[in-house]
Amino acid sequence: MKNVTSLSVLKNVPKTILSSSYDGLIVKWIQGIGYSSKLRRKENSQIKCLAAAEEEIITSGFDNKLWRVRFLGDQCGDADSIDVGNQPKDISLALLCPELALVAIDSGVVMLRGTKVVSTIKLDFAVTASAIAPDGSEAIIGGQDGKLHIYSVTGDTLTEDAVLEKHRGAVSVIRYSPDVSMFASGDLNREAVVWDCASREVKLKNMLYHTARINCLAWSPDSKMVATGSLDTCIILYEIDKPASSRMTIKGAHLGGVYGLAFTDDHSVVSSGEDACVRVWKVNPQ
Repeated sequence: MKNVTSLSVLKNVPKTILSSSYDGLIVKWIQGIGYSSKLRRKENSQIKCLAAAEEEIITSGFDNKLWRVRFLGDQCGDADSIDVGNQPKDISLALLCPELALVAIDSGVVMLRGTKVVSTIKLDFAVTASAIAPDGSEAIIGGQDGKLHIYSVTGDTLTEDAVLEKHRGAVSVIRYSPDVSMFASGDLNREAVVWDCASREVKLKNMLYHTARINCLAWSPDSKMVATGSLDTCIILYEIDKPASSRMTIKGAHLGGVYGLAFTDDHSVVSSGEDACVRVWKVNPQ
């Protein structure tokens, strides 16, 4: 009944999709079947962000707390409450070592291992988005000023390696490609950029086809496509080896805006939005 703010796709066969809404509901869907169940949490708090890997979920609401919980079927175990000292703005799990999580807060980032806060790192810029590499070796942190700061992760500390400038608005989302050769970022000024991880140069530019802020983005499993979702109600899909002008656009995907986006396979995209709906789209590259 509320804005579906986050989506996560698990690597099960068939694919399991988790969607979470502002009112604290987590729904489990099975690709090709549809609705499966509601996950019953013992702590039914509001949800702003959700991240999931295998059978573990981390959620954040509108206070300083994260909730980390394991689930099996449609039952959730006891939730562990983690106070990170500030309202979380973004959560990123290192998918190859999911006990490691990076949480963005206004003044910096918090690193978690399991349910333990191992470091709180203050930064000299206002943080708006973050992502951690699947193996936990690198982190990218986006700022209110539109800059992307790349850090190497050593133990529980960060060392800045580079600062990338291309965005003209606050960074709203950052995601690594599944093969970790690229990452993509989106901003509040409606632009998305694909970057090469090795050279740190722009790989795909002129992704300026939304008319409002970018809320979410997702990569296809083969790393050949990236999709962006926006407040303008549209989803735009780009093929990495083609110019941005050859994009595919799904107009009016969600009334009120697109807030969640994920690929379930190379030719299927699942989206969610302000209209309280979850939709699956078949992608036919041109």
